Amino acid sequence: MAKNLNGFVFHELMTTDVEGAKDFYQKITGLTVTPGPYPMLMDNNQPIAGLVAPRVDGSAWPSGGPASHWIAYFSVNDVDATVKMAKQLGGKVLLPPTDVPGFGRAAVLRDPQGAAFGIFAQLK
Repeated sequence: MAKNLNGFVFHELMTTDVEGAKDFYQKITGLTVTPGPYPMLMDNNQPIAGLVAPRVDGSAWPSGGPASHWIAYFSVNDVDATVKMAKQLGGKVLLPPTDVPGFGRAAVLRDPQGAAFGIFAQLK
């Protein structure tokens, strides 16, 4: 994940066709794709996006809806505090704060207008 602490730091494509997405995005962007259960689009050695298949616990994504879509992640200093603030400001939690082994902590939220987005804090 990106090392800056401002703006967007990562993206995830929620897709019903991970293999097709890997091929498509690799060809149109020139980025490489990592192997494994969570393939990532790589810019040199920098992971910039993950490709995610449907969740095993249902057809809806943590960002809402079964259609393929992108989720952008903002960098924050403290995921748990940011989730608390988002709820106070009228946001909704779609995926509660979750540890991402080897990377940091993340959550997926919906703003008061209904737009889904993620937040991420790197391991310190």
